[in-house]
Amino acid sequence: MMKLKLRLSRRKEKMKNTCNYIFSGHQPNFLPYMGYFYKMFKSDVFVLDDDVQYSNSAWHNTNFIKANGQKLRITIPVSYKYGDLINEVKICYARNWTDKLLMTYRMNYGKSNYFNEGYKLLEKHLSIKHELLSELNIVLIKDIANKFGIKCKIVIASKDVPTPLKNHNRNVYQCLKLGGNIYYSGTGGAAYNDVEDYAMNGIKLIYSDYSPIKYKQVGYPFISDLSVIDYISNHGYNLPDDWRAV
Repeated sequence: MMKLKLRLSRRKEKMKNTCNYIFSGHQPNFLPYMGYFYKMFKSDVFVLDDDVQYSNSAWHNTNFIKANGQKLRITIPVSYKYGDLINEVKICYARNWTDKLLMTYRMNYGKSNYFNEGYKLLEKHLSIKHELLSELNIVLIKDIANKFGIKCKIVIASKDVPTPLKNHNRNVYQCLKLGGNIYYSGTGGAAYNDVEDYAMNGIKLIYSDYSPIKYKQVGYPFISDLSVIDYISNHGYNLPDDWRAV
């Protein structure tokens, strides 16, 4: 694989010599699980990669909540063709799926301690009828991160750091462009990260130490790694104490 060789600006060199600046990112998924927000919590800047290829087998328009003690998939119906980028995928409103989703949420979380917080979040953003999937996902992620009190800077790849690069080359480019000297990767990145290339560009590569959190959850049994809306419904916007102790 060809190495990506990028020259750091003097400003970035100075930043690297004086402080640590942690960069991470992910595709803008639909109501992602808490591990997604843990990466944001641990980062100084977080890129939402809206200009990569959409996949109907990923988490871009779907996730899981809890219903009758089991995982229930919730999905945003979309219109796309193979090869479309995430920010090109349109939401379909031919069927009234938004009201159905709100009803499903009410039925399964109506007795949760923070039901109102979760319902207001969904109602607020679903009522806008965004045309594009990425628009809905991005405003949801930003709103949730803000309510959690997560301080990292959130940037949009297509607007702030556009690049056709992929995999670790993309990460290196974005990290340097945004002044980062530490790349905080998900464990799945080990399949394509080039450790030598990061080091050559003055970037320290570290992997997430996230482990599924267990919390008081409405219904039995406990199910881990559901959509963030499950956590919000049960604990509001109070981050786990373990995170703050890190």
